[in-house]
Amino acid sequence: MTPRLLTDRGVADYLSLPLTCARKVMAGRLVVEGRVRWDRTALDAWLDAQRGASPSLPANSNMTGPDAALAQFLSGTADAARRS
Repeated sequence: MTPRLLTDRGVADYLSLPLTCARKVMAGRLVVEGRVRWDRTALDAWLDAQRGASPSLPANSNMTGPDAALAQFLSGTADAARRS
């Protein structure tokens, strides 16, 4: 499973940046119980905005397996409610 909250080293790997640069990224940065973490989804949205992607596109089009399974489940439950 891909974690949503990343450490500074995780951000460096995710963005392919040196660790010193990754620590300066403010997009998606938050403090959880005194520990600094970065939200992967917020980083994706920030990157999309940096490259001028359309806001109508999802921030994270690289869905993980669990994300895809949840999307499929949610679309199936909506159909099931209509079939009743």
